[in-house]
Amino acid sequence: MYQFSRIISLLFIACLAPFLHAQSEFSGVERIVAVGDVHGDYDEFVRVLREAELINRRRNWIAGETHFVQVGDLPDRGPDTDKIVELLQKLEQQAEEDGGKVHALIGNHEAMNMQGDLRYVHPGEYEAFRSSRSRQYRDNYYLQVLQQRQSEDPEFEASPEFREEFEARFPLGYVEHRLAWAPAGEIGSWVLQHNAVVKIDRYLFLHAGLSPAVLGMPLEDINQQIRHELAGNLGEEPGLSEADDGPLWYRGLAQNDAATELAHVDALLAFYDVDHIVLGHTPGTGVILPRFDGKVLIVDTGLSAYYGAHGASLLIEGDEMVAQQDGERYRIPQGESPLQYLRELAARKADAPAALQRLIDQLSAPSN
Repeated sequence: MYQFSRIISLLFIACLAPFLHAQSEFSGVERIVAVGDVHGDYDEFVRVLREAELINRRRNWIAGETHFVQVGDLPDRGPDTDKIVELLQKLEQQAEEDGGKVHALIGNHEAMNMQGDLRYVHPGEYEAFRSSRSRQYRDNYYLQVLQQRQSEDPEFEASPEFREEFEARFPLGYVEHRLAWAPAGEIGSWVLQHNAVVKIDRYLFLHAGLSPAVLGMPLEDINQQIRHELAGNLGEEPGLSEADDGPLWYRGLAQNDAATELAHVDALLAFYDVDHIVLGHTPGTGVILPRFDGKVLIVDTGLSAYYGAHGASLLIEGDEMVAQQDGERYRIPQGESPLQYLRELAARKADAPAALQRLIDQLSAPSN
């Protein structure tokens, strides 16, 4: 079928939203809480925020001057993205009033939604935008698509099957969803106010990772380029927001062999003058995972029900890093093997993913 997502981008993005300059570096922060990918699970996200003592039962900010970092991937796979965005918008304002800060970083799924890649959009995300005018909006879109198709093929005649396929592919609420995620839309314009990467004292936070291809690029330039591309300025070649080795997609820090990736990790730490890098994007073990002796921390625990609802948060106070999960706190080891830390978590998690035990077995092997 015709590439409808490209059509709708042309039809509804009439102007580009003006986006704000977002500060990339912060210092003198006494308390930081980081949470990984949410993927449309509002209830589990709220549970994690309450456990981290960021919000109260009324879902209002209670964390004072804390900096809260959510490392991206709010949408897709779950139905509640609109509610999650609304909550974060409220918490951003409340935190600012209390001297704190909410950093809602840009992940690859924010980029995908803004760029029309909708492979992982949950049906509930379209349903959330459905209104009494949704049929009219979809009918108008259908006519525009039909006109486009007929302009390319004057002999084309729409059949009942064509209309049926169209309605199956574009449910009610789809048009409003695309409008909301456009650069000038209510969600897209909000995303464009944020960063892809921030530095807070001796910690660097971003969604996926910084590859050798990006090493050396100032944080401000990374953030400006990502926002520039998401505002609709993409070329023929994959941009920084799309590339596999870009900061929204690179998995090397999470998956590459430690022996081969360590030199690159050390180069990143030196160039950006930090001690730790905190990432999301790569779930699997169900726990906050330290790599490279704690130099890299992966906070994508699989919070969403889609991944098993393994919600957790990373608490940073001074030089101490603590994983908060299932009502317990676990000190994250630095400069040493994480084996004992992982064993303790696995012993207390009745639903521990098999990947966690495999990692423990690997670390326990004599060669290690």
